[in-house]
Amino acid sequence: MNTHLSRLVSISVLGLGIGLSCAHAEGLYLGGSLGSTNFPDSVNGIATNGAEAGGKVFGGYQFTPNFALEGGAAEFGRHSNSTGRVSAHGLFLDAVGIAPLNDKWSLLGRLGVTRVDFNTSSGKSNGNGIKVGLGAQYDLTSRIALGAEWERYRPSAFGQKPDLDLYSVGLRVGF
Repeated sequence: MNTHLSRLVSISVLGLGIGLSCAHAEGLYLGGSLGSTNFPDSVNGIATNGAEAGGKVFGGYQFTPNFALEGGAAEFGRHSNSTGRVSAHGLFLDAVGIAPLNDKWSLLGRLGVTRVDFNTSSGKSNGNGIKVGLGAQYDLTSRIALGAEWERYRPSAFGQKPDLDLYSVGLRVGF
């Protein structure tokens, strides 16, 4: 496991532990997810392909059964091949739409802003951009849910707008 992913897992466990020890605050939640990342576009002239380990930690507040605001940090892993190496991590703030299908299942849609830092074998860059995502969530209890999502981050960096995809499965804990 690479250093960035190890840090992400450690932060996730710490955040969930701290959250579980906090007083009850209706609507507040914390979570983390792990999965795979893909860079469909070249980054700084480096062709990227294949999947790498990635994930995110997040926290948010669900204002209504259908709307939440969520912020967090994402790790996109390290992609390497004969043209070079690319690694990236970022921060995000999303508006999350929630469409309950029944008492256990919900569909999720998100639209937000992101800041991504890139480190390539030929330079570093960072930039802001948009983020979108789709997913589903299953409520194990009234406070614990499992989720699966696809998210696309599209920041400006190196004079271009490379796409970064994160496919993840995670846990959300409400307080």
